[in-house]
Amino acid sequence: MHILTINSGSTSIKFKLFDMPQEKVRSFGKVDNIGAETSQLAYHKAGCDHQQDLQIVDHRQGLTLILEKMTSGTDRVIQDKREIDAIGHRVVHIGNKAKTTLEIDQAVIKSLEDALELAPLHNPPNLTGIKVCRKIFGPSTPNVAVFDNLFHRDIPPKAYLYGIPYSLSEKYDIRKYGFHGIAYTYMVKKASQLLQKEIKDLKIIALMLGGGSSAVAVQNGKTVDTSMGFTPAEGLIMSTRCGDMDPAIITYLMKKENLDAQKMDEMINKQSGLLGLSGKYAHFLEIEKGVEAQDAACIRAFDAYCYRIKKYIGAYTAAMNGVDTVIFGGGIGENSSLARAEILNGLDCLGITIDKKKNQTLSGEGLISGPKAGAPVAVVKVDEELVIARETYDLAHL
Repeated sequence: MHILTINSGSTSIKFKLFDMPQEKVRSFGKVDNIGAETSQLAYHKAGCDHQQDLQIVDHRQGLTLILEKMTSGTDRVIQDKREIDAIGHRVVHIGNKAKTTLEIDQAVIKSLEDALELAPLHNPPNLTGIKVCRKIFGPSTPNVAVFDNLFHRDIPPKAYLYGIPYSLSEKYDIRKYGFHGIAYTYMVKKASQLLQKEIKDLKIIALMLGGGSSAVAVQNGKTVDTSMGFTPAEGLIMSTRCGDMDPAIITYLMKKENLDAQKMDEMINKQSGLLGLSGKYAHFLEIEKGVEAQDAACIRAFDAYCYRIKKYIGAYTAAMNGVDTVIFGGGIGENSSLARAEILNGLDCLGITIDKKKNQTLSGEGLISGPKAGAPVAVVKVDEELVIARETYDLAHL
């Protein structure tokens, strides 16, 4: 089967075409800056890697262009779009309305429309990608929703409940859902392979660190706790999201700055985090460059970001009564030796140490632990698309 995976962002489309169940990648790439004056298409297949600048006005044009690349000229990997047997979409979540991966129908679309405000940075573009694919491919090609929160479905009530009136929690399904579950599915399995141990025998702290950052504690293969909550804004400091803070700050700032709910939501999700703390950069690479140049604003943001993560490692070690391994993934987790070193600095009391040379010279994935580490530290190159393809194939080929 040919499975196409789609991860649709507000101005981007990440795609990958698989042969399943062989898990062979035929082509992959990304469309960036949709709707801008100049957009970019990166397209890769065996023996062909190229990028081009062009104007792509919307997601429909972007996906149409991707299909043209796949089906024509020297970039061709299939003859016709009808050869694509199913399309798998990353969907952040639709609250409690999904207990497993689902084939997308009007009921799923309605649930996603109702849940747009629960993940305002992700659910709207996820929905756009789904609707565009259904129009382009038609009703004969199944579209499958793979949900980011399902990895955390076994989280216990003591971890997912908030200290608000329980009647309101029940009325509005207010609880910690957790996200990055597609990434964690891959990270946990890969770490067990690197350590040559069964997942059920490990107490794992996994850190998915990128534009959105989160942490999860996994014991016996199940989520004990996770940092993201009712929405992806809770937990760690992120590129533009605030993470944990005193909830009274919200009403205080709304009064002082005369902000309505929409403006406050925009501040929490789009103007805070690294961007808010530094006053200039949301991209971690720029923060890291600033740290190396001794820029005080970048150091402030970097230190707060790393410290928050360190606190979660300590808390999750306590929650599980120990830790067997720490896993880094995501753009920051995979690529920033500086962040990894700062996050783990001073955690030798928990048996967590890293080898400085291994950490700085690691290319790809592997262990960066010190020789006497009680809890090995792994870096994993996350492949969310492979998890989406597996889930889509399992559902679509039945």
